[in-house]
Formats: sequence, structure tokens, C-alpha cells
Amino acid sequence: MSVIRKALGRGAMQLSKSGKIATLKTPIQRSFSSILETREMGEEARYIRTQEHQRQAEIRANIERILALEEGHAEKTELVQMLEKKEEDTSLIARLGLNDWKFALPIGLFVGIPALSNQVLVLDAETQLVACFILFCSTMYVNVGGMLGKSLDDYSREIYEELQAVDNTVLEQINTAIVADQQVLTIEEDFKAFNEITDSLAMAQADLLNQREAHLYREAIVKKLDSLSALEESAVFAIRNRMLTSVKAEVVDTFVNDKKVKEAALDRAIAVLAGGAKGKLGEDVVGKVFSQALSNYRTAYAKQPAGSDPILLQLEKDVAAVAQAPVVESKGGNVFVTHPLVL
Repeated sequence: MSVIRKALGRGAMQLSKSGKIATLKTPIQRSFSSILETREMGEEARYIRTQEHQRQAEIRANIERILALEEGHAEKTELVQMLEKKEEDTSLIARLGLNDWKFALPIGLFVGIPALSNQVLVLDAETQLVACFILFCSTMYVNVGGMLGKSLDDYSREIYEELQAVDNTVLEQINTAIVADQQVLTIEEDFKAFNEITDSLAMAQADLLNQREAHLYREAIVKKLDSLSALEESAVFAIRNRMLTSVKAEVVDTFVNDKKVKEAALDRAIAVLAGGAKGKLGEDVVGKVFSQALSNYRTAYAKQPAGSDPILLQLEKDVAAVAQAPVVESKGGNVFVTHPLVL
């Protein structure tokens, strides 16, 4: 309470020195000046409370440090003695020795009895009222004063904490705004980096598309070569199958219609079977018939005019269809337009 009164007194002295109290003002000016004065006094009181809290914290820290020292330490011993030492009463009553009832009682009787008998002090309603008022003031000072002081201190502490919270919120908003502004300042560099990355990706994509076309062209050629190889194998298989069919049909026809050949083959087979394991094969009648059939097929095929073989004709047509050059895509253009990047 004394600190607040000092702070208010100091604020009032500063306001009086600055001329804010000495002059008469209009109601609006008085209201505005009272707001300023109240604000200045509140700020000064808050500053004083802050300083007092700091001093109290320093004193508390020093006391805790001294109490944490070892027993017998000079600073700790001095502090304990100072706390245990009774505060001496230096008032006028103490100096006169009236704080001891053994002296105060006879002196009070010596002074009070003549004062009452000579009516210097009259015990009436007014005197009792004054005594009750003094008792009331003493009781309020002793018992209620601490409670009021504590409530005012708590109220001032709450106000300080609320103001501190407002200051922290404003400071956080300011820091957030600063960070946002710094990010805005670097947005140009971010766009430059983004455009550089986009250009690099576009160049890589253009190179990839060029290489892709080359690989696609090579893959088309490889597929055509595989098709030609398959056509060749198919034609060879068809020619071989036709030859075997013709030779087999001619051999079967020879054994069915030529009795001499049939009998010669049968006799040769009987002779081989009769000779057992040591028998000789002799003349191969069946082999001669197959050789003759192959020779006849070769002779007949050689007599055919060129380009009359249907298998070869179909092979030429298929080869001509497959042997055409692959179609090359030549669109070109801006890679940013034809193949936009999806980021």
C-alpha cells in the first residue's frame, strides 16, 4: 500500500510539474487528461511493482543461497543471529519505561485518579464514543488492513498478468507478421528456383522424348526382322511338308501298283528276317524307291517356270508387306505445349 501511495504521489508530482493539473480545462480535456494521467500512473506503478518484485526475488535468492551453506559458515551464522535477534522498541513509551506494566500501572493510577476526581477527564458518552472509534480503527488496522492490502496486491497482480498476456499476444502477432514478411521477401528467389527446375525438367523431358523416338524406330525395325524370320521359317516348313507329302504319296503309289517292287521288297524283308542276327541286309529296295521319288520330285520342280510356286509367291507378298519402312513421328514443337509438365 505504501508503495502504491508513493507511486501515485510521484505520478501526481510529475503531472503537476508538467502543467497538467495546474490549469483549468474543459470537460472533454479533463476526461482525456484524466485518462492520460491514469495511464501514466498505472504504468509508473507497474514499473515500481516490477522493480520491487525483482528486488524481493534477489533478496529471496540470496537468503536461499546463504541458508544452503554449510553449518558454521560466517554468512549463515550472521543471518541466523539477525533473524533470532529481537527488534528493540525505540518509541517514547519504551524510553520512559512505560512498556512494562509494573511501572505503567502505578503511574496510570497516579495520573488517572486526580484527573477523574478533579473532572479533568469526564467519562461520558462522548468519551466512550471516542474510545469505541479508536478501538474500531485499531481493530481495522490490525486485522482488516492486511486483508485489504493483500486483496489490492492480488488485484494489481492480476492486472499485471493480464497486461503481460496482452503484451505477449501482441508480440507474438508481430513476430508472426515479421516471419510472413520475410517469406514474402524471398518469394522472388523461390519463383526463380521454381522456373529453373521447370526448365531443367523440360530439357530432360525433350531429351527423353528424342531418345524414345529412336528406341521406338529401332523396336519397329526389330519387329519387322522378327516377322521376316517367322515368314521364312513358315515358307521353309511349307515347302518341306509339300515335298514330303509328294514323295510319300509317290512311294505308296509305287508299292501299290508295281508288283515287282512289292515282291522284291517282301523277299528282301523275309531274307533279312531268316538270316537272324548274322543276316545281311543286302539291297535296300525301299530306299531306292524313296530316292527315285525324291529325284522325280526334284526333276519336276526344276521344270516349273520361275515365279509359279504358290508358297514362294505368298512369301514374296508377305515380305513386301513387312519390309516397308517404319512410320516416323515428326510432330516436334514446343515441349512445354506438346508435353506439359504436371508438378
